[in-house]
Amino acid sequence: MKLSLYHRLSLSLLVVFIAIISVFYIWAQQLEKKTRYESEQNLHLSLAANLARDNPLLQQGVYDHEALKNLFHTLMIMGPAFEFYFVDTNGNIMTHSIAPSLIKRNKIDLLPLKLLTQNQAPLPIYGDDPQHHSRKKIFSAAPVFNGSTLQGYLYVIVAGERYESAFNRLQSTRQTELSIMLMLGAMLFLFVVMLGIFAYFTRPLRRLSQDIKALQAVGFDKSKVELAQWMPNSRNEVHQLGAAFEKMVKQINQQFSMLQKNDVQRRELLADISHDLRTPLSSLQGYIETLALKSNEASQEQRQKFVATALKNAQQLKALIDQIFELAHLEGGQVSLNLETFNLAELLYDVAAKFSLQTTAKDIQISIVPECSYTQIHSDIGKLERVLSNLLENAIRHTSEKGIITLVITELNNNQCQLSITDTGTGIKEDELLYIFDTRYRASNAIQDKEKHTGLGLAITKKLLELLKTDIKVTSTLGKGTSFSFNLRKVSL
Repeated sequence: MKLSLYHRLSLSLLVVFIAIISVFYIWAQQLEKKTRYESEQNLHLSLAANLARDNPLLQQGVYDHEALKNLFHTLMIMGPAFEFYFVDTNGNIMTHSIAPSLIKRNKIDLLPLKLLTQNQAPLPIYGDDPQHHSRKKIFSAAPVFNGSTLQGYLYVIVAGERYESAFNRLQSTRQTELSIMLMLGAMLFLFVVMLGIFAYFTRPLRRLSQDIKALQAVGFDKSKVELAQWMPNSRNEVHQLGAAFEKMVKQINQQFSMLQKNDVQRRELLADISHDLRTPLSSLQGYIETLALKSNEASQEQRQKFVATALKNAQQLKALIDQIFELAHLEGGQVSLNLETFNLAELLYDVAAKFSLQTTAKDIQISIVPECSYTQIHSDIGKLERVLSNLLENAIRHTSEKGIITLVITELNNNQCQLSITDTGTGIKEDELLYIFDTRYRASNAIQDKEKHTGLGLAITKKLLELLKTDIKVTSTLGKGTSFSFNLRKVSL
């Protein structure tokens, strides 16, 4: 069965409390027993000496053990809590006051007797119990002399078997009462302590629960509710959970904001693209309808003109659709990379050759610096060619006649190189540099040529470079030109 936090805390506290009470109870019992024995032994410390001094039989030395036995029996009747023994100098029991059948050992250790009679050890001192093989009890002892000769010892068990039996019966009753009182007190104390501990431990959980409910009530909009402050570096797991929850809420709100922003951009893009698609499509449809209606009336030259215009609009329409599909494919995140090692300068010359007609028409010079480079890079050649084509096409369009476009390879270190595409065109205003990579954004001073441009080129370029694990940077001076640069992974030869 899976226990809740409440149950685990309750059981843990109960076990700890029972263990503490048990240890305290055992310790109290041992302390009470030791104190009782010490006081009783101290009280009866001179009992054996007084008996030996006041009894004529013991004063004259022991010769008649039977008479001594009768004496012990008489003394035991007068004091049933005591047991009397006479032992010789070797510890052998010569006579005693109890029934012979109760004797379990006939010899005792004399060392405790000597320690007691000579005051060489603190009380309580325990001696052997003749009625048990290993048990020890408190006692009183005195040496018995015959003249100057030591005859043996008078050995008196202070808390005898009868006394222990009577005391244990009474103690059992007292222990039961005490146990009940302790149990009731412990349960009351436990209840109070548990209330305080649970209030302390569950307060953060209640705060977290309140935050969740409050956040749910406002549709998980963090800006509309003030959440509790949590300590992420705390060792308290609830605070760690609260900090993780706060971080999760922040992440969710950022994703919501991004989705809303993307949705707005998508709507704007669809509106702009719809307009761009409608223009060539309407023109294409118009010329085709004209050809269909006036095919017999129109001259050969007019028909060729209509077909050429329709073909131009169809090509613009296809270019726009191709870019839309390319951008959607990149944003979908399902593009794979085909990494290989190749010479960067050779790729630059190949891309520059594709635009030779446009550069010749505008008398624009494309320079590659250095002219001969052996820089080898590891990248996707197809996607990098697409990036260079977009940037060169953009540079040619915004560079006036007799301008210069420079492609510069700069060695940074053993693992990186930088590629820059710089033109001497119209430049871009500083406050517009942050937006030129946005979809459909066109600078206010953009040059418009005879071709229709969709404004998706730089957005596609940025997406492609993100796939290649690099970032594009742009610097520009209005009226003097623009420079795009990005880093590439270099392969050491």
